[in-house]
Amino acid sequence: MQMRRTGHTATDLKNGQVLVIGGCTTSISQGCSPTNTAELYTVSSNRWSPAKSLKTARTGHTATLLNDGRVLVVGGRGFTDEALATAEVYDVDTNTWTDALSIPNGARAWHAAILLASGKVLVAGGGTSDSTGLNTTALFDPNNDTWTDAGNMGFKRNVLTLTLLNGDKVVAIGGYSETGAERSAEVYDSSQVHAGWQRIEERMSNGRNGHTATRLPSGKILVAGSLLGSPGTVLRDVDLFDPGNWSWSPQQDLREARFAHSATLLPSGEVLVVGGNSLSNGAPRASAEIFRQNGTWELLSPMSCARASHTATWLDSGSVLIIGGTASNGEILNTVERFVP
Repeated sequence: MQMRRTGHTATDLKNGQVLVIGGCTTSISQGCSPTNTAELYTVSSNRWSPAKSLKTARTGHTATLLNDGRVLVVGGRGFTDEALATAEVYDVDTNTWTDALSIPNGARAWHAAILLASGKVLVAGGGTSDSTGLNTTALFDPNNDTWTDAGNMGFKRNVLTLTLLNGDKVVAIGGYSETGAERSAEVYDSSQVHAGWQRIEERMSNGRNGHTATRLPSGKILVAGSLLGSPGTVLRDVDLFDPGNWSWSPQQDLREARFAHSATLLPSGEVLVVGGNSLSNGAPRASAEIFRQNGTWELLSPMSCARASHTATWLDSGSVLIIGGTASNGEILNTVERFVP
């Protein structure tokens, strides 16, 4: 890429290009310096080109492809490390950004966002600092670019995951707050007006922070990795959520403990897990492993570079694009590699 980035987003535009937005550009020792730049990766030519810059520099934000082809960017942390409530929308056809209404129930970073079948975007959780968590949620309607309150989750969740189920239900998993990493999960049913959030009584085996959650072809959700406690232990634990009876079952552990990694569902129904930190204070991995259909993990050849807090994007051309992240020496990466199943 033209810029080094970690804590950025990568969005498949479904037109043969991937839009990479924001992120930190300086090493850990220098503190985070968010950028407002954006870049476009063209798959057919394997080349990067600049996109129009955001109006506000940000990292730890979300970027969601809307049904009309635009991209909604929400929150994150700004240049002075403050959490942001602002939102912007990117128009792919004109390569321009326009301001959207700010999220109404609070600034946030390291939250989660997901596109619903209705075309609305659900934004949940996050925090205003490294030690806080939020339980507030909101819905963005792209038809009129407005926000509505989606109710409060039962728990505060920073660095949570949101996973879409059949019937436009969403599962919020893990995340942390002042009380530590959450073992809990809860479900939002967007088809029920003002239904709010419903807690899942059964809990995971361990709290989840910096984990991944991947919906399998069976409809079950595979949850892998975590940073637990302070200063923290990195886990190999894997749990499977069954939405049929709202239950959890432990699975075979990852081959290597990790958090701030990526997990990508492959067309085969298997899950590719890449990179992530091996220690609470960093130590990114170059290793990759795959969750086979028989429920076992298999180590693959490692990446050319260790990285954490990167992005992984499945390309319809048949590969996974691994972008940026933080290297083992704390430097921020601009390197990109592809995994071909």
